[in-house]
Formats: sequence, structure tokens, C-alpha cells
Amino acid sequence: MAAPDGGAERRLPPGPSSERRADRPARADRELLRLDGNRIWRVDTPQGPVLQKLYAERGGALRSRLRDLLSRLRGGKTGTRAAARRATEARLLALWRQAGLDVPADLSARHPDLANERTLVLECVPGPLLSERLADRSLGRAERDALLARFAREWSLRHRVARERREAGLVQEHGGFQHVIVSGDRLVTFDLENAFLPRADLLPILAKEIASYLRSLQRVNDADVTRADLEVVVAHYEDHALLRAAARHYLENPSLWWRAVWSVDRWREVRRARRAGKYRMMEMLRAALPEGGGDDR
Repeated sequence: MAAPDGGAERRLPPGPSSERRADRPARADRELLRLDGNRIWRVDTPQGPVLQKLYAERGGALRSRLRDLLSRLRGGKTGTRAAARRATEARLLALWRQAGLDVPADLSARHPDLANERTLVLECVPGPLLSERLADRSLGRAERDALLARFAREWSLRHRVARERREAGLVQEHGGFQHVIVSGDRLVTFDLENAFLPRADLLPILAKEIASYLRSLQRVNDADVTRADLEVVVAHYEDHALLRAAARHYLENPSLWWRAVWSVDRWREVRRARRAGKYRMMEMLRAALPEGGGDDR
């Protein structure tokens, strides 16, 4: 993970002064409360560079509470308040690493002076985003195919482990190639601050994650390249039956909410001359899968 400010070293503002009244936060703390969205800074330490991630509230007090309620009740997801997102990311980083999946290490325990209830200290992973590599028109087809094949194998492995363990936390709630870092031989997934809540049937959320990744794939290149990329991903994803079941579920069993969303999305595609949204990419996935290969799950 690279610091968005180009690597400038910064630290969080200090907490309230002991000379101030306990019921009146310091100005620095009031400024933090007004941050809308996360902040990430690179900090150089004697042990090497780390990233300091501050989880800030999004929107005003009423809006953030309403978003949190809707996320839990309608979306079946973890809380969206700052402290909840920080706790979720810490839990998922540990869960993914325990499952052998590559994510940034949580270094908060090693740097207690940089961490608190709203801040994590994370491994600084060098390298470009996978979406940036795939958008690079100088990337040769052979190198591109090798990169996509490696991703597909690791993606498939994670989905298999999630199903074997019946663990919704191993299904990415906000998936996409923009959330994977290419660092040498590593493909490092980040941005795990939101998650799906536990459930018995993982197929609906696997379908959502797969659709999200495929939409991010079509955003980085033209239609012909996207089609070829999709064929490589399908060829190296080990469980075609799961892909077929996910596509079928997404396309044929949507809720009334998603039918409305897709209707708007397809209208926007016409209006904005977009190549594809999630719905269209799942149609392309189903068409790209070889016939047979096991029953839908």
C-alpha cells in the first residue's frame, strides 16, 4: 500500500492536553471528527516504513448513523462507523493471514505509539495496483495473461477456503482489481474495512464479489481486451461450477432492489455509452464458461 500523499511523513495530531477540561476535546480532535473518509500516511520508523490508517466518520452524525443502520439491516454487512470499520479490518487481516491469504500485516502491536481505537498501523507494501498494471497499454499479452492467471488461481483458492470454512469474512465486500497490489511475486489484497455478516449460504455474496471484480476488469481496457482477459481468468479459475452458479444466481435470482438497480444501470449504459456494468459482465462470464463441468451449486 502506498501513501496517497506520495510518501510524505505525517503523524496524527495529538490528543487533548491534560490542561484542558475532560469534557471539551482539543481542537485537533475536533478537526479529526470533521474528516470525511479515511486518511493514510506513510511513517518512517526505525524498523522501516509503515502506513498509519485513520478511520474517520463519513458524513455528519445523523448521516453516518443512518448509513450504519441500513448497512446492517438491508445490506447484511458490518458496521460503517469509524470504530467498527477499524475493528472489522483488524479482524479480517488476521483471518485472511491465518488462512494463508496475502494481505498487509497489521503492525499495530509493534507500534503502539502510532495506533489507537481509530487507527491501525499496516505493512507498507510497495508496488502498483493490479488495475494500473492491467490499464498499461505497454503490457504485453503474455505478461498480461501470466498476471491474470496468477490472480485467478489465488482468487479461486480464496473462494474454495471460504466455502470449506463457511466463512463470510473471506468473501470481499468491496472487491476489485483496484484493491490488489502487485508487489514482486505477491498479489496483496487490501481495503477490508467492511465485510459481509455471517450466513449459511455464501453463494449470494460470492456472486456479488465476482460481479464486482469483473466490472472493475472491464473498466481498465476496451471491449476486445476485456473479453480476452475474461477468458484467461475463466481458464485458470479452478471451479467452473461455482462461477456458473454465481452467474446464474446473479442473473436469474435478483431481489426487487437489484432489479431496480440493474434497470437504472442499463439505462445509464445507453446514456453514457458504457461498455458494461455488473449485469452485462456476468452475462459475459456465463457465455465464456465451457458447457458442462458439473452441476450448478
